[in-house]
Amino acid sequence: MKKYLNFRSFVAISLSISILFLGASCDKEPVDERPELPPVESLVMDFSDFGQQPGGMKGTAVSYESFLHSYLSVFFWNVASTVTFAVPVAAYGHALQQNPVYLGDHTWEWSFDFTVANLNYKATLTGARISNEEFSMEMVIALSAAPIQGVKWFDGVVRYDHTHATWNLYKNGSVKVLEAEWNKDYESGDADMTYTYTEEGHEEDGSYIMLAYMPEEFYNAAYTISLAAGVTNIEWNTNTKEGRVKDPVKFGDSEWHCWDTDENGLADKVCE
Repeated sequence: MKKYLNFRSFVAISLSISILFLGASCDKEPVDERPELPPVESLVMDFSDFGQQPGGMKGTAVSYESFLHSYLSVFFWNVASTVTFAVPVAAYGHALQQNPVYLGDHTWEWSFDFTVANLNYKATLTGARISNEEFSMEMVIALSAAPIQGVKWFDGVVRYDHTHATWNLYKNGSVKVLEAEWNKDYESGDADMTYTYTEEGHEEDGSYIMLAYMPEEFYNAAYTISLAAGVTNIEWNTNTKEGRVKDPVKFGDSEWHCWDTDENGLADKVCE
């Protein structure tokens, strides 16, 4: 009987050890599934070509109406995204420089400290495999000195090949104010990003702006802006900065209204 009990004990211990090793091997990091963060352009729309109003000498007869209207049309979105989300955008930029830690269960974490406007923050970015094509992302940020765990600033779903991403951006951790969708064709260089404003009760709820890049076109960048007041189309050359705008509400017609190159001060000109 004693030998029989010893044999049973040996089998039980062997099974326990096997299970432990099996669990450890199953939890080994699947390196080929590790999420690689997409570029900042997948989250942040570029407004740099319309960052400043056109300037001219006082008293001059030169008009800047076309570019100025384009600048003002983009302004709402510039403020809503660039200023409001300065903290999460800065955090994402830092995350791109970090290496993730594997947490198990096909989940990775980027955790780091960073500073914005002399305030210290702690960020936790979590990525998890959804399928062979996609993984999810979630960013939680807190003030380093705060006793709370932080609030969610954005989450999203990204394709592993970085050709598509969708994001939700929040304020106060729960109020979704922007939806973002990004696409890129790496062969042609064509890309687009759309921001849709989603804050309930806001007069611009449902409004959107789409930025598109078409490298082979003369006007190789374009905004389509839909606000409560109407739709504005803007096209320009990212090298010379010359461009054109169409806005039936503003101009009272469906024609393009053009402006000159940056070298010529972005002044109005007759469309060719």
